[in-house]
Amino acid sequence: MPNLRKNLMIGYDVELKNFINLTEEEKELVRNCRNNIDVRKWMYSDTIISPEEHKSFIINLKNDDKNCYWIVQKGQEYVGVISLNNINMNHRNACLGIYSNPFCKFKNKGELLIRCLKHVSFSIAKLHTLKLEVMENNVKAINFYKKSGFKEEGRLKEFIFKNGNWYDMIVMGIVEGEGIDGNESWE
Repeated sequence: MPNLRKNLMIGYDVELKNFINLTEEEKELVRNCRNNIDVRKWMYSDTIISPEEHKSFIINLKNDDKNCYWIVQKGQEYVGVISLNNINMNHRNACLGIYSNPFCKFKNKGELLIRCLKHVSFSIAKLHTLKLEVMENNVKAINFYKKSGFKEEGRLKEFIFKNGNWYDMIVMGIVEGEGIDGNESWE
């Protein structure tokens, strides 16, 4: 497996900082982003993450060879967080995680984040397929993923219970070479 634990430079001004290499201030920024209602309402777990829970999560990542998380920085702006989860190098696949920094005013945050994910997945990690799960009522995200080349592959029926309701999780995926594959120029 390529060294996904190190920080990665993409182009001349985009840095992916692995969570295990973050400063204390950056770790707290990530926690605050993740705890923002506009981010956590779409997560499997929408409870507030305490400083202790967050610290423990990052410490555990140091020995985790199946999950990698990065904060994406463009210039001086922290744009958001991307992750590869359940990485399987035998079958060259993983699931993605993505959320933008709600405090960042950078335009087209999602496009930059998904481009970074595809680049890491297909150009660096040499994965073949990338999957994701999205709540059926997150129409904005579903449309974004479709625009980014992902296709619906199935549903997990009534898989998540939130606010007194059951929701399906839509499974989407992209195969290496479909859509923008992460090999395009970053200059």
